[in-house]
Amino acid sequence: MSDYIGIPDTSDNKYWELKITNNGDRSTTFVPRDKELHQELKVKAWKLIQSKQTRKPRLKD
Repeated sequence: MSDYIGIPDTSDNKYWELKITNNGDRSTTFVPRDKELHQELKVKAWKLIQSKQTRKPRLKD
């Protein structure tokens, strides 16, 4: 397992790699090197966000 507990900033070259495309306009995209790890971190982050949201009770008609 890795040392990552969250998705790091794009300055982390161990986590991200650059994908440069030159189709009319040059664009740079950051792509995770380990896609499985990235997916795991995204799921953890989403669960954390959901757990911190306040839930309002539904009103019955």
